[in-house]
Order: sequence, then C-alpha cells, then structure tokens
Amino acid sequence: MKKILIAIVLLVLTIGVETSNAQFEYAGGGLSLATGGKYAYDGLDYNNGSFGIDLRAVYDYSKKLHIVPDLKFYLPKKDNSFANGESKTTMYAFNLNAHYILNPRARESYRLYLLAGAHIGMWNIKDEHIEITRTVDFNVFKFVPGANVGAGMQFPIGSAIFFAEAKYVIAKSHQLVFTPGILFVL
Repeated sequence: MKKILIAIVLLVLTIGVETSNAQFEYAGGGLSLATGGKYAYDGLDYNNGSFGIDLRAVYDYSKKLHIVPDLKFYLPKKDNSFANGESKTTMYAFNLNAHYILNPRARESYRLYLLAGAHIGMWNIKDEHIEITRTVDFNVFKFVPGANVGAGMQFPIGSAIFFAEAKYVIAKSHQLVFTPGILFVL
C-alpha cells in the first residue's frame, strides 16, 4: 500500500513540476453514497456507509488529464444496539484524483473518464457503552490512507456540467462510493 501511495505522490509532483497553461476550470459538488466502510478499533467494528456531501474543483492540466481534489463529509452514523449506551461514527475523506479523459474531443457533448488517485479517510469514533465484561468509553480520531480507482462521466447542462462517478476506495476501510453532482465554470 505504501508503494502505491509513494508512486501516486511522485506522479502528482512530476505533473506539478512540468510547465503548462493549466488552471482550475470548474468547481462544485454533489452528494455521495458510500457502501461498506468498516473500521475496526479496540476489538469492535464501526461502520459509516451513509450519505455525504462532496466538494470539488477540477484542475484542467490538459485535454486528456484533469487533476481533481475533493473533500467529502459523511453524515454521522449512530449505533443504539447496546443495552447501555451508543456509538457514533463520523467520516471525512480527502481525495486527490487524476481523471484520464477517454474522449477529449467531445467538448460539447459528454465525456467519459477513468480515475485513480490518493485517499485519506478520517474517522471520528465516539463510543460510550457497557458490555458484560467491560466498559467502553473513548473518543478517537484516526487517519486511514488509501487509493481510489473508478470511472465517471460528465455532460453539459446549460452553463453547468453534470457529473456522476463511481470509485472503489482501497484502504483499511474498503468502500464503494457513488457521487453525482454539478460543476460550475470558474
């Protein structure tokens, strides 16, 4: 996993060093639906497969390559299945993806792209409950690095662009994330 992350960082640094006329072209966001997303801590499993909010910008590096940083905030998930207490799991994610445009000449119609990039998941877990053998009481914040792979599409709607993408997060807390949204021209 560390080798993959190092390769991604080196690729991003190499792209950043080369001179170009690139600029941020779009900004916007949408909704995210994450499935999976299980994090094991202190012998217990915490889940956060839920809806979230996605904020992103698109850096137009070339006709075939876009760099897309995005930030996701997922709604907290409460677990009230304990007789005495509850747990609450909130997840945030920062992704830095490269979009490889498969049909770059179709500027006026739809675009299809493949994506790959780095992922940093941030898990905030607050658990207060009593089990038969112990009392659980903690509030922790954990970073989970990983990588993304997936695909997406874009098509214009007036002066905005609709996008939809699906990606798989390869990390300790594996997730499948679907994100539709709108981008606005800057």
